Amino acid sequence: MFVVIQAQYILLVLYILILYHVVVEKCSNKLDDTVTIQDRLKQVFDSLGITIYQIAKELGENPSKFYNILNGRAKPSYDTIMSLLACYPQISADYLIRGILPVLNSPEANAKMMASDDDTIEVPFVPVRFYATFVESYSEGGNTTDAETFRVRKPVLKGHKQAVVLEISGNSMSPQLAHGAKVLAVPVSENNWEYQSGGVYAVMYRDYFVVKRIRDNELLTRKYLTLHSDNPNGGNVTVPLQDIRGLWKIVSIVEAPVE
Repeated sequence: MFVVIQAQYILLVLYILILYHVVVEKCSNKLDDTVTIQDRLKQVFDSLGITIYQIAKELGENPSKFYNILNGRAKPSYDTIMSLLACYPQISADYLIRGILPVLNSPEANAKMMASDDDTIEVPFVPVRFYATFVESYSEGGNTTDAETFRVRKPVLKGHKQAVVLEISGNSMSPQLAHGAKVLAVPVSENNWEYQSGGVYAVMYRDYFVVKRIRDNELLTRKYLTLHSDNPNGGNVTVPLQDIRGLWKIVSIVEAPVE
């Protein structure tokens, strides 16, 4: 009797060990705790077949931010991960966050995740042909409620108030902003003009409306701004403070032509 019980016990232990081995092997195929978030991001970018520059351009971010993340010098923030998932619904959230395969969702899942009207919002749109009209209406104290509109995804808008979508004219800001690109711009209060530097801005001065980069902000000391083109052939312009009528910070690219 004792021998029978002992044999049954041994068989039960063997069964448990075999079952444990099967479960561990199955889970190991799906989840790898040794893979870092940087490794997962690299795998995601490779699977999407897009470059860091393209991703940064789509999200309105500086490419150096993603280079620092992939090189292990920084970790992606919650907002960065959510922006990636919102912009590229084919990315598997389970893989990006927890490392559970597959890297990308199936085509069927992608088809079910198309953006709906509830995911977007209408934003006033100022195409190049309406630049002069926009300058005129702004000087007369008008607003943009009667302007054309452009649909922007809510995650891209990020709660920015009084934002407008502007169309880029010319190639003075290429390669980052090509002719015909559409960007999200938010107004800068006049009290904060003198503190703006390093970014790309839409500047209204006299009867001109341009998109340039502010590198030398001398509004506090010498009462002028120097606006730079990213394209070496685009040239620079110096604008006295008294000529500036409005300033908008470019915060995101919402649509870009294929280059």
